[in-house]
Amino acid sequence: HFLFHGAPAGIVKEICRGGFDPRRGGEGAGKLFGIATYFTTTASKSDIYTEQFTARLSKGAFRQIIIARALLGEAFRTASAMQKSTRPPDGPDGRPYDCVWADVRENGGIVDHFEVMLYERGQAYPQIIVTYAHETSCRCSECA
Repeated sequence: HFLFHGAPAGIVKEICRGGFDPRRGGEGAGKLFGIATYFTTTASKSDIYTEQFTARLSKGAFRQIIIARALLGEAFRTASAMQKSTRPPDGPDGRPYDCVWADVRENGGIVDHFEVMLYERGQAYPQIIVTYAHETSCRCSECA
């Protein structure tokens, strides 16, 4: 699967050098689904995380998101928070699922965009870096 991951430019460089490290999940943002690497199917969701919340970038500033190749395996769907998680829950066979995906509000979930959480280091790697800037006339939820 291809999924998006947003981070400030300096963190993007670190990810490209050393890969995604789920142990660092939640350092720059919340941990609604525990300590994991967070991905989404929506580029605009990743855009939110391209800047520090305490040091906002200008509209015209260059930002970067990563398009990652991810191995999801057998996924667990959640419609509720899992803030203390360090791995996916166990499946019916007693073995943990491979990843967790959070469903959206319109399907009974608690997030606005699908999110995928990976708890193992080798489950994803950065494949493409997209560099972009918002136009001065941008009216997206981040710029409006």
